[in-house]
Amino acid sequence: MKVWLAGGAAVLVATASTVFFVDFDSPRLGKVLLDEVSARTGLRIEADHFRLNLVRGLRMEGVRVTSESPSGRLTLQAQGFLAEHRLRSLLRGRVEIDRIVIHEPHIDLVTPPKKAVNRAPLAQPVWDGKPPAPAAGPDAPAQPADAPVLAVDSIRLDGGTLAVRTEGAAAPDVEIRGLEVELRDLALVDAPTAIQRLRADGDLKTGEILLGGLKATEGSGRLRLADGHFLLEDFGLKLPQGRFLLGQLDADLNRDPFAYRLNLGVDPLDTNAVLAAGPGGGFGPGVVSFAATGSGTETLDMEGEGTLALAAGRLPGSPVFTAIENLLGRADLHGSAYQAVTIPFQVRANRLHLTPFEVRTSLLALGISGWADLAGPLDLRIAVRAPRDAMAAARVPAQFLDLVDNGGWVTIPLRVVGTPESPRVTADGDALRQQAGQIARSVVKQQVEKGVGKLLGKLFGNR
Repeated sequence: MKVWLAGGAAVLVATASTVFFVDFDSPRLGKVLLDEVSARTGLRIEADHFRLNLVRGLRMEGVRVTSESPSGRLTLQAQGFLAEHRLRSLLRGRVEIDRIVIHEPHIDLVTPPKKAVNRAPLAQPVWDGKPPAPAAGPDAPAQPADAPVLAVDSIRLDGGTLAVRTEGAAAPDVEIRGLEVELRDLALVDAPTAIQRLRADGDLKTGEILLGGLKATEGSGRLRLADGHFLLEDFGLKLPQGRFLLGQLDADLNRDPFAYRLNLGVDPLDTNAVLAAGPGGGFGPGVVSFAATGSGTETLDMEGEGTLALAAGRLPGSPVFTAIENLLGRADLHGSAYQAVTIPFQVRANRLHLTPFEVRTSLLALGISGWADLAGPLDLRIAVRAPRDAMAAARVPAQFLDLVDNGGWVTIPLRVVGTPESPRVTADGDALRQQAGQIARSVVKQQVEKGVGKLLGKLFGNR
């Protein structure tokens, strides 16, 4: 009798192990699940293989997801897709999904070609809590017995990549590697499009972000989805130039192309790396604050403004300062201590526009304004202000110093064009003529105009 009982127990254990721990081919259940998810989300979801395990859940291989929206075409291909269900519900004949895990997804977002930019203000997203569960009373709509119940608590993406490119472009505008996403408190609401139906909160981590020649690492932040808006908050990155913090990015995916607004900061910023100071640069650390709006993945439509708070330091031997020294015949800019300064700037049409500001050293002051293109070219106006005695040692004729002397100070306006690595410094003729006009109001006009013309040629070689 004991032998029979022991044998029966062994058979029972073996049977239970087979039922609960062995994978079964389940194409019918997989297709029912994907059809239901596709119908509710508006996504097109397909898979090559389906395997059911009562404990681990439904595993799919060769998963493909496609979505069309005004912002472009989204495709996802994943090596593995696991839908973890509730075992008790499954034994009652119902499939309730607790968590979805997507392994090594490759995501491509292809945005439409360049279109006219819509400058209308972005609508504020409505961040409601998770909607209440559907009513379970007698008035609740009946649900087919074999239909899964979508009660997904979380979705996780492991080891993913995301590439964003404009339609027709060979290379992506942005590529994200090592993508880790955790979405919680998911809910599907009634809405016209798939992207508007989904609501969720979660976390985002990235290994590397490649944007043109820029490479960022160690990204992490919080994200939210609602009403067709993607909100990313407190997203930190490690850049070669300093620690980057994206305070908030609100992307409106209901538009074509999508629109966004953002605010960010870099603290501290390695200003010597950013401002082409060269080796051994003496700029102090900086703090950047910036807010902008734009559309699509390109930077051309970005418009914003911000400040760079530059700590005290010493002027580096960068090509720009070296060229100014050569022109003035002085060699005391490099290494001179300057005071802390805040630099306001604007970004428009891929150009950084500098609002006039002044850098002060113990010897002189540099009034700077102009623009620098993100592709390299620049056009700066630099007014060198210094005591007359300090400029007397420079290669500047005494007659010119007498002419522009203003209470013991001399202002020499310069213009810098070219690139930060290869600048060309010349006299700012327009500014000099304006100075001549101002001087003419206090001295004999004819003498001033004649003197300025000669001195410009003598000082700057008729440039």
